[in-house]
Amino acid sequence: MILTRTYLNSRRSGARKLLGSPQAMHAALLAGFPPDSDPGRILWRVDHAKSVKPVVYIVSRDRPDLVHLDEQAGWPSLPSASSLAYDGFLDQLATGQTWGFRLTANPAHHATENGRKRVYAHVTAAQQATWLLDRSDRLGIRLTDPGDHATPTFQVIERSTRTFRRDSATVTLGVATYTGVLQVTDPQLLQQALTAGVGRAKAYGCGLMTLAGPA
Repeated sequence: MILTRTYLNSRRSGARKLLGSPQAMHAALLAGFPPDSDPGRILWRVDHAKSVKPVVYIVSRDRPDLVHLDEQAGWPSLPSASSLAYDGFLDQLATGQTWGFRLTANPAHHATENGRKRVYAHVTAAQQATWLLDRSDRLGIRLTDPGDHATPTFQVIERSTRTFRRDSATVTLGVATYTGVLQVTDPQLLQQALTAGVGRAKAYGCGLMTLAGPA
């Protein structure tokens, strides 16, 4: 697996187009892989989308070529993409480790309406926090204080609704960004979460969790 980071220049119209449409961003990132290849599912996330220099993270099976992204939405003479082999880091995860994390996700739930199951977004910060807490065991992590299991070790720092076109349809996503500290309880489950994603809407910039040394 490969972890890639690149930057966009939000002063350029090409960058603003990508930032305004997860569908367009997904297509642009897929264009970084040869047309005769099978990149599989890629995960991606945009951080600091409202800044002059938003950062894009990508997790993929192969290394992407993002020259076209620099030309259309970045700094063509100063390419910003950097890629690292991810497997070595994943293999070093161990039970009991503590990491800072960031995750943008689409917290949602199923409900039955008129006899049909439908998917609804969680809309309050409390609902969105509970959604992540409920999944922590499946993600191989603990997200509560070891001394007080009622106290989460993370917070919801951004909440938004994204609406964009997909072909002739309008897509609406409820999106939340989480940051905080986690403790590893099952390294294999956490590896799966980091490479396969968390929750729904992975094609549209949701599901990618990244780790860093806790502050």
